[in-house]
Amino acid sequence: MKKIFYPEWINSIPSNDGVLEETQKLAREELKQNGIPKKSSEEWRLTNSAFIKEFFNLPLNSNNTKLKLNRIDNLRRSLVKLEFNNDSIFEANLCNGIEKLSEEEIKLCLSENSIRRKDFYDFNKTINEASNNRLIGFKINSKEIKSLEIDIKAEVSELVPTRVIIIVEEGLEVDILEIIEGSRGASHSHLIEIYIKDFSTVNHAIVSIGKDSAKLMASILVNQEKQSNYSLTCIQKGWTFSRLEQKVIQLNGNAKTNIQGLQIANNQQELATHSRVRFNGPNGYLKQIQKSILDDESHSIFNGMIEVPKIAQRTEASQLSKNLLLSSKAKVDTSPQLKIIADDVKCNHGATISQLSNEELFYLQSRGINIKKANQLLINAFCNEILDNLPIQESTWSLLSKALENIKSQ
Repeated sequence: MKKIFYPEWINSIPSNDGVLEETQKLAREELKQNGIPKKSSEEWRLTNSAFIKEFFNLPLNSNNTKLKLNRIDNLRRSLVKLEFNNDSIFEANLCNGIEKLSEEEIKLCLSENSIRRKDFYDFNKTINEASNNRLIGFKINSKEIKSLEIDIKAEVSELVPTRVIIIVEEGLEVDILEIIEGSRGASHSHLIEIYIKDFSTVNHAIVSIGKDSAKLMASILVNQEKQSNYSLTCIQKGWTFSRLEQKVIQLNGNAKTNIQGLQIANNQQELATHSRVRFNGPNGYLKQIQKSILDDESHSIFNGMIEVPKIAQRTEASQLSKNLLLSSKAKVDTSPQLKIIADDVKCNHGATISQLSNEELFYLQSRGINIKKANQLLINAFCNEILDNLPIQESTWSLLSKALENIKSQ
C-alpha cells in the first residue's frame, strides 16, 4: 500500500529556491514515504496521533515571522533585532560579537544535520525542514556577548515554523534563553542547532508556555567539541500537546553535559520529552534529571537514551526521572535507558513516581499552614530543584521572571 502523507498540505508549502531548497525537497519526500510515525515506532508508540494530525489541519504561516534577540550587558539592556526575511538577516541590526553565517557555512551546517538513517525517522526535524522557508543563522565570536534572549511567539491559528543555527566559537561563555509562547490554537514547529567549539561554555534554557489549545513540536540539536560545557534546562507548561526532542553529541569526548527538564500538565494535556545523548570519545560526563507534575487526566512521557560506544571509555553518566502525581487519573510513561559498549564507565539511571507525602502535609498543617498552602509549598519544592538550576539569574531577565511566575502558579 502506497503511503501518502497529507499531499495537499505538502503541496501547499511555498517552494524555496534559496539555501533551504535541497533540504526542503528531501524532507518532503521523506514525509511522503514515511507518513505519520506508527505505533510500532518505539519513540512514538505512546503519543496520541490525533494531536499530530491536528498540526496539519492549520494553514502554514508564510509571513516573515519576527524573532527578537536581546543582547544584555550586565544590568544595561541594548536591544538587537534580527528578523526572518527570505533567509537573510538585516546587516544593520547586527552588533559586535554576532556575525551572520555565510551561505557556505549554513550549507555545511545543514549537511551535517541532514544525514538520514534508514532505520530512524526523525519526524520532528523533518516537519520543520519541510515547512520552513526561512532560518536565522549566526555565530558568536567575541567575549562581548554574554547573554542572548530569543523570544518566539505563535499567536494565530496557523502552523508556525522557526529555525535557528548558532555557532559558539572557541573559548567563549554565553547564556542563551529561549522563551516560546503559544496561544489561540497555534501549532509551532521549532528547531535550534548549536555548535559549541573547544573550551566554550553554553548555558541554554528553553521556557515554553502554551495556552488556548496551542501545540508545540521542538527539536534541540547540539554538537560539543573537546573541553566544552553545555547545560540545558527545558520547561514545558500549558500546551495541549508538546514534544521536545533533545539530541546532544560529544563529538570527541572530553566534554561535560548537564540536562534538566520540568513538565507541568493538567486537564488532558500530553507533554513529552525525548532525549538522546551520545559520547563519541573518552572522558565524557553527563548528569540528567527530568521531572514532571501531573494533575487531572494529563499524560507525561519521558524517553531517555544514553549511548556509550566502545570508543567512549571512562565515561561518567547518570539519568534520573522523578514524577509527582496529583491525581489518580494522571498517567506517566518514563523510560530512562543506557546503551553501553565501553567497559570502563560509571553509568546509572533510575525513575520514581510518587504522590504528595501525607507525613509532610501533616507536618506543615501542624505548624498552622492550611492544606492548600501546604500542597503549594511541596509542589514548589519539587519544582525548585529544576528552577534553581536555570543558567540565567531570574532578576536579570524580566521575561523569564514572568514565565516562572506563570509556572509556579500551577
